[in-house]
Amino acid sequence: MNWPERVWIYSPLRPVFQRREVAKWLQLARPIRRDNALEIGCGLGKGARLLVRKMGFKQVYAFDLEEKLVKRAVRSRSHHLENIIAFFVGDAQDLPFPNACFDAVVNFGIIHHVLDWRRCISELSRVTRPGGTFYFEEIYPPLYANFLLKRLVRHPTSDRFNGAQFLEALEHNRFQLAEGVCATSRFGIVGAAVKNE
Repeated sequence: MNWPERVWIYSPLRPVFQRREVAKWLQLARPIRRDNALEIGCGLGKGARLLVRKMGFKQVYAFDLEEKLVKRAVRSRSHHLENIIAFFVGDAQDLPFPNACFDAVVNFGIIHHVLDWRRCISELSRVTRPGGTFYFEEIYPPLYANFLLKRLVRHPTSDRFNGAQFLEALEHNRFQLAEGVCATSRFGIVGAAVKNE
């Protein structure tokens, strides 16, 4: 991660956008079961706290590839959430969980950072219970790989996805878009998809 992305993660605006995304997700598909959720790319852990407070999950597992961010998330976790939110260092391409163990998986704009994004979506599907929900916010190359931003932010450059490819990968992995209209544009998407039985 480079400095513009670090600024965004530490910005007080990031949780504002995350709250808006959670509100949209709850309009599209409220979780049927709320026993547990998995958040990929948790950064400082603010999204994980929203999953508990706003979405009602009883247990949240949240991870990031950067150990420094995970340590900060652990330090900033309030005492009453210690037994509810578990932070760890991990890779979204290789999840250390058994099949069908989560009621929900959550992506606050991380998959476009993953080298093998198709494998990441496959792993998210693998660990989601049938009937569980994948909540996602994702951006596409016209936003992060344009003339200006591609010089400021660092992202993988090969095999990137557009909206049609992202939705096709969801369908291929048994995720069906929730009823209602996802917030989508050529720059990104905010939506929810339910895993088929």
